[in-house]
Amino acid sequence: MHQKDPVRRLRSLRTCHYVSVPKPLVRTRPSQAYIPELSETLERDQNLCDGARRCARILAAYTYRRDRETRTSDITVSYLSRALGRCRRTVQRYLRQLERAGYIQSDVIASSKSRLCIGLAVTLLRPLFPQHHAHKWPVAAMNSGATRLSQKHSSRYKTTTVSREHWALRCMDGVFRSLMRTIPPMPAIL
Repeated sequence: MHQKDPVRRLRSLRTCHYVSVPKPLVRTRPSQAYIPELSETLERDQNLCDGARRCARILAAYTYRRDRETRTSDITVSYLSRALGRCRRTVQRYLRQLERAGYIQSDVIASSKSRLCIGLAVTLLRPLFPQHHAHKWPVAAMNSGATRLSQKHSSRYKTTTVSREHWALRCMDGVFRSLMRTIPPMPAIL
């Protein structure tokens, strides 16, 4: 039957034998980025999947470049999803695993101009670091005359950091108000 129908044969080869066809290699750009030393407990933790471990490494590298002093960085799930090559929901699952295991703490960054969330404030916690970097990352050679933080756009966005639980309550507030409008008032008791 395959000799008579070449279209069916090609479709079969494309779908059934697709695994045997090698995929072309994706070239990664060379980078000067550095991932700091992390604790071995991250690698041995049975509660984390490999994607969550990779997400922790990317968070550590991003935080190492942005703010070494406080070990906190403002980041978006969209940035992480592009960096990891995964969808947003998968990245959110990785973040929940890391937070549940005690490696990170995340808070919501709320905009003062709108009611929207504009990102996450992710803090790297103590179990993520080895003993010799428990309190502070080593100081890198840098230009001593340069400012630590960029003055560009310093007052552009006025934001506040809100805990995730408080943000969930804030988001449910409108639903609660509209629900209360639909419930008829109780009769007065005399």
